[in-house]
Amino acid sequence: MKIIASFILAIVVAGFAGDAPYNPTPDRYVDIHHSKIDIRVDLDDSTVTGNVTHIMSSLRTDLYIIQLDCEDTEIQQVLINNNRPLEYSLNGPKLNIELDRTYGFDDTLTLSIDYSAKPKKGLYFVRSDKGYPNKNNQAWTQGEGMDNHNWVPLWDYPNDRATFEVILTVDTPYTAVSNGEFVGMTDKGTTRTFHWHEHFPMVSYLISFVIGDFRRVEDSYGDLSIGYWVTPEFSDEDALRSFDRTPEMVAFFNEHTGISYPYEKLDQIIIDDFMWGGMENITLIHQSSGTMHTDRARPDHTSDGLVAHEIAHQWYGDMLTTRNWANAWLNEGFATFLTYAWREYDHGRDAAEYGRRWMLSSVRWADESKRRPMVQYYYESDMDLFDSNIYAKGALVLNMLQQMLGYDAFWRTVRHYTNTYQFKNVESQDLKRVFEDVTGQNLEWFFDQWVYTGGLPHLDIKYKYNRRNQHVKLTIRQTQDVATSSLFRLPLTVLIDNGGDIVRQDIWIEEEESTFLIPSIRDPNMVLVDEGHIIPKRMEFNKTQSELIYQSEHAPHVLDRIWAIERLAEKKQRKRSIENALVHALQKDPFYGVRVEAAEALGQYKPKKGPEILMSSMQRQDNRVQRACIRSLSSYKTKEVKDFLIETMMTADNDYTVNDAFKTLFAVDSTAADSLYDWAMKQDSHRDMIRKTAIRSLRKYNASNYKRLKALLEYGAAPWSCRSTVVSTIGRHTKKHPELISTFEELLVDPNRNVRTTAARLLSHHGDESQVTNLENLIVRDPITERYVTPLIARLKGEEPAGEPIPSIKHELLEIRDRLDKLIKAQQD
Repeated sequence: MKIIASFILAIVVAGFAGDAPYNPTPDRYVDIHHSKIDIRVDLDDSTVTGNVTHIMSSLRTDLYIIQLDCEDTEIQQVLINNNRPLEYSLNGPKLNIELDRTYGFDDTLTLSIDYSAKPKKGLYFVRSDKGYPNKNNQAWTQGEGMDNHNWVPLWDYPNDRATFEVILTVDTPYTAVSNGEFVGMTDKGTTRTFHWHEHFPMVSYLISFVIGDFRRVEDSYGDLSIGYWVTPEFSDEDALRSFDRTPEMVAFFNEHTGISYPYEKLDQIIIDDFMWGGMENITLIHQSSGTMHTDRARPDHTSDGLVAHEIAHQWYGDMLTTRNWANAWLNEGFATFLTYAWREYDHGRDAAEYGRRWMLSSVRWADESKRRPMVQYYYESDMDLFDSNIYAKGALVLNMLQQMLGYDAFWRTVRHYTNTYQFKNVESQDLKRVFEDVTGQNLEWFFDQWVYTGGLPHLDIKYKYNRRNQHVKLTIRQTQDVATSSLFRLPLTVLIDNGGDIVRQDIWIEEEESTFLIPSIRDPNMVLVDEGHIIPKRMEFNKTQSELIYQSEHAPHVLDRIWAIERLAEKKQRKRSIENALVHALQKDPFYGVRVEAAEALGQYKPKKGPEILMSSMQRQDNRVQRACIRSLSSYKTKEVKDFLIETMMTADNDYTVNDAFKTLFAVDSTAADSLYDWAMKQDSHRDMIRKTAIRSLRKYNASNYKRLKALLEYGAAPWSCRSTVVSTIGRHTKKHPELISTFEELLVDPNRNVRTTAARLLSHHGDESQVTNLENLIVRDPITERYVTPLIARLKGEEPAGEPIPSIKHELLEIRDRLDKLIKAQQD
């Protein structure tokens, strides 16, 4: 019965996947033990030449063909055991090698492949030119999902692990950094060769290297060598500002995982034009140079969250790696959850829970836009899975387990899981089995509803107080569409507050409607269901104004106070009591995040004395609260507010504050803001945010704005980081200047990837189906853009773009019927 139920569940899940293909874990016919990559990387020509040697053993009794992944590559020769040439053929992205004889289980063989490559993915080149002569020259890899085979022939799927050596020859004076132990450097005058050796087995997408002008800022934790590789424009102080919490994070993760960091070193290196924030390559974490910052960005920006996430991956993602992409949440969910745990340790419970709020919001959004299970074998590209369904939802699922099982049982299980599967590949059933073994709990239902099935519970909550019997009658209805989800089994904590006398009761729901009678000596001031919003869900819980005011001040958990504040801001009546409650939260709540949300709520509520309240409340506040007050002034178009914003711009010592004041000024007095355009274009700031705001101010059409944008569009005129902002902003002028369409076509080959994708988006909006070929050619030239550009092509063709909400139930049932028909036919055959 269990097998049948699981199989039917798989068919239902497949029905939700639409037309995406099924992607099972591929079969392996060899076990690769060690790979040695010895290559020359030419930054001028964007080429790789050299050799890779794989030592492997057969996983069959009759192995006679080996297939490796290989693209954008020319093969010169393939040798077996370093002496005998073999026949080979390239078939699409596969290199098929015919062996000299049949090999069996006890046989080990060595394949040596001479090759050259000009990769379009996997290895990226960053270069200076006449327009940007000060740009750093770099080459760096990005292997995840399956892109390393574009620069080296190998097995490029995460179900095999091997040790690696990477030997990199580069032009002098470049430095080449890779994974593992630094064996040595050979200086040959015009070239230098760097030899790195990773002694711990890892999956192939974690192989990485970076080439450029770098120096290592030294740090350590005990005997562990820690390094921060930075480019010449950054000082040691800059490096430490971003990364100096690394040793403490290692200590924290050592304790919580139960396994001390085992690898040869822990390096982080900043790279330019990176498409992600960071990448957890084993012992060599790639970090976007955009994370670097000055003191003027703090506390609004720190690198701590990014650094913690990537270091956590050294355990979950590197030491324990998903066996297939369908279970990628085991990498990303754990890293996101460990970052949340670090934040609680570092900043306290309230800060961690405030950070969890974005997880809840992003999971609700993902459920609306692309509902699917966390474990999903149906997808077009492995990178399609890397969204909130595995990052945020994965972390929330782990947090629910922690709350349900208890802190000690949860972390005991995590340590046992980590110890059991260190340096192995894992799937969700492995985690489930360990949780059940350690705690004795049957968690089949939990994994079925949260891991293997998509959707969220929708709860409609009502309560009524019975004075005679002195109890609260609580009714909870599940209103989600069970045809695309299911009824959920949920543990919920109910809090009843009788004027400071708090009673908590744990309840379980699993029916469509559940009713509970909870003792209460009087009509409660506050009733909370799912205290702290532990469960990702949608919730309808209508409360009176007085209940919301009481909750905004007295709820023990920050998320419950914030929820009440948001509901108060939605009230249409303008009442002094609501205004007073929001002001009280802004000025008196002990946690800055609640004060931020109260300031935002006041901006939405728009009290008459808003400017006075908001400006006076900024005194002695956390900078993030001050910024929320500034943003909430946007509805008050007075001279007092204008002058205040300009003064803030001129005197604030925080980039984010200056930028928010500038953006708000455009809403309050656009003429005054326009007059500061030239001043803003001279301001250096974190990620050029102030210049970008100035550029975006030119989106309103007039001849002067268009002239400025045309000048900035010239290659080299705007800072590199601002170029896509210029393109996006001038795109707003296309209706008046349709000749811009040809400009956007030209920008599809711009050296800046963000410019290319922005031009593609503008062509999809302002062009017609004749642009399809241009966008398809962009994907051919730059395959990393495929995930972004493919929906734009669908839009031009008038097709439904990917990522739209779930198809109709009728369509899903037809899919299920077709699959069942095929299943029955297969069984009959």
